[in-house]
Amino acid sequence: MSKKNILVPIDESERAIHSIEFIKSFFPKESVTITLMNVQVIVSINGFEYESDIYIATEKSKRILENAKFLLKDYDVKTYYTVGHAPTEILEKAKEDNSDIIVMAKSNKKGLSRLIGSVTSGVIKGSDCIVMVVP
Repeated sequence: MSKKNILVPIDESERAIHSIEFIKSFFPKESVTITLMNVQVIVSINGFEYESDIYIATEKSKRILENAKFLLKDYDVKTYYTVGHAPTEILEKAKEDNSDIIVMAKSNKKGLSRLIGSVTSGVIKGSDCIVMVVP
């Protein structure tokens, strides 16, 4: 049986840790290849993105991904970071990597309309693969 490709978009929230813990409890390490992904949003002003903002976003992504990778130290893990619109970037990466499953955390915001979050909702609507939402 071939390994499943799992894409795990994460941020620095406590919810992201739930996604990682879910993967560890649900998928044996020899059955999956995991790509941890972080998307940073940089606001451009009149089409300009400041180099310092890009540097700060890159360093933040690296830190988030390294911390998450440590939690999956016995797994086959790759990391990827980018800047852009999170749902779009996640869907593009899933297609590029031929992901079998995307594992995402639900929103930590309150209220029924925020139950899964706008990023997760956008990924669910546009995905060609299974999207697992971790509570």
